[in-house]
Amino acid sequence: MGNSLSREIYKFTHQRTPLYGFLVMIALMLYSSIPSYKVNPFLITQGFGAIQWCTIIMVAVSADFISMEYRNNTMVTLLFRSNHPFTIYLAKLITLVVYGIMAGFVCSLILMLFLGNNYSWSDSFHGYPLIVALGYNFLGAFIYLMFTISLSLLLVILLKSNSIVIIIGLAVDFLGANFSGLLMNILPKQLWAWNPLNMINIIVQLSNQSTIKITHLSNFELLLGNGCYTLLFIILGLWAFKNYQK
Repeated sequence: MGNSLSREIYKFTHQRTPLYGFLVMIALMLYSSIPSYKVNPFLITQGFGAIQWCTIIMVAVSADFISMEYRNNTMVTLLFRSNHPFTIYLAKLITLVVYGIMAGFVCSLILMLFLGNNYSWSDSFHGYPLIVALGYNFLGAFIYLMFTISLSLLLVILLKSNSIVIIIGLAVDFLGANFSGLLMNILPKQLWAWNPLNMINIIVQLSNQSTIKITHLSNFELLLGNGCYTLLFIILGLWAFKNYQK
């Protein structure tokens, strides 16, 4: 596992896409934070928009990371040399999730230093200090990134087209929560609340319990839902990965 992870990190850091993703994230966070009157406790606890933008950017980064192997015809060689495809797949997943969280968290701390002068990390937000609320939201972002990246990997392995995967990912991240809320006004909430589009709300609910009125799921239920969907996507993605056809 250690060798697979080292290899994936090396390949990932020697691509241009992670750098582009990092620069785009900073630009979008600045867009969310400037002019300065937009800076408020909610924005700070959302990492100056990093948590929302990170999930969107990582769809594109994840799709390109895998499709690059198909474009360069290295996937067959990679699978042929390994007796454990699961370790390769898991190493790719870990690399992408850690990159997304670390990039967003570092950018958040930097912007807090320059734009958050009117606030202190000890200020309260829904009963939590800002730094604690930020930590809860990044925990939610970590969990949801596992969901969205495992889905992206599954789709790009099946479709072998990063452009289609990006379009699907953007549709889910931009419209998923609103579409889920609309359907919950029509269908039985007890059942539809477990739909995958509702899982994105974990990035705000852990630090804001009033969001339960929207999700109709407790924190534990959201954690359970994200975990089950992630596990399902990983199992399907591993099956597709092992049964790769050029």
